[in-house]
Amino acid sequence: MPYATAEELRLLVRPNGTPFTADEEAQADLLLDLAAGAIEAETGQALELGTDTVLLDADGGRTLILPRWPVTAVTAVTLTEDGTTLTHGPTGYTWSAAGLLYRAATCWPRGPRAVDITYTAGHAPIPRGVRGIALRLAKAAMLTPGVLSQETLGDHSVIYASPEDAGMVLTAADRRTLGAYLART
Repeated sequence: MPYATAEELRLLVRPNGTPFTADEEAQADLLLDLAAGAIEAETGQALELGTDTVLLDADGGRTLILPRWPVTAVTAVTLTEDGTTLTHGPTGYTWSAAGLLYRAATCWPRGPRAVDITYTAGHAPIPRGVRGIALRLAKAAMLTPGVLSQETLGDHSVIYASPEDAGMVLTAADRRTLGAYLART
């Protein structure tokens, strides 16, 4: 899911108010989706608010790490070995926004795919810094027809690679900003 809208991108590339054509809007949507993919590849997680159901391995300890964060709700926790449904509280489980699920009175069972969890995590709205990165990547791809990949001076020959070949490149500053949203492992 894109982290910014085609209309926001239009405001950046067409400050005079000229609307996008249908093809340009489709291109904007695609580029914003690709920018979100680049951001998610860097962070290791989707950042938009959503509900996930996951099967987690457990090592017999008291803490499990959920794949996405920040966590805003945990709605179901089931032990797969015997189908026991746990409740939130002093005899079941507790959780933190940082993506940690704690077994309250005892330890988690040991084994692969031992705990089935449904939870909600992510950001709504998407943080401004992340939205800005998505818009910058999409704007650069939309306004750059190609990247110079080869140049010859004798008889002057220039070859451009397409923006798809060049990829959406995150800067060091982007990586620092996105570092605050890295998935927990």
